[in-house]
Amino acid sequence: MRVIAGTRKGHLLQAPRGLWTRPTSDRTRTILFDLLQGKVSGAVALDLFAGSGALGIEALSRGAGQADFVEKSRRVAEFIRRNLSHTHLEDHAQVIVQDAFAFLARAEAAEGQPSYDLLFADPPYNLGHAERLLEALSQSRLLNPGAVAVLEETARQELKPVSGRLRCYLRRVIGETALHFYEVN
Repeated sequence: MRVIAGTRKGHLLQAPRGLWTRPTSDRTRTILFDLLQGKVSGAVALDLFAGSGALGIEALSRGAGQADFVEKSRRVAEFIRRNLSHTHLEDHAQVIVQDAFAFLARAEAAEGQPSYDLLFADPPYNLGHAERLLEALSQSRLLNPGAVAVLEETARQELKPVSGRLRCYLRRVIGETALHFYEVN
């Protein structure tokens, strides 16, 4: 797995082996970021269920100003830290070891919590996490008006087209994966 484009293009990224992770493929990331053109530069990004951190690191490489990575496994979060160090992006990132839903609840209540322009979420498939996340984000103050949230799920799973402030403007299927692009009103 590697950084696809931007200032860190070609840098290899490590992902945990033998753990319950499913990194977003290079092909899927290429398509995802091609569809986000114009939304990444200067953005503040949030990478939930971050795994290796590939989505947030790709955003930073393509010009995002800051990225927060939320991963509940300490062991997996170490891969994010190593990947950030290897790509020299650690000064533009924060790694938070916490369950994604607990993070959202805590961040929603926190004073001075940054708000985000981009959100990436690649939760485990077929466990209802994407639907639950969509519900949690539907009224969230953490997403700026005009922000884009990209939720990854199995292609067999349809997500709601509208949920509170979120409206799905694009669903792209790549093999067994579906990317759902939501805009925040």
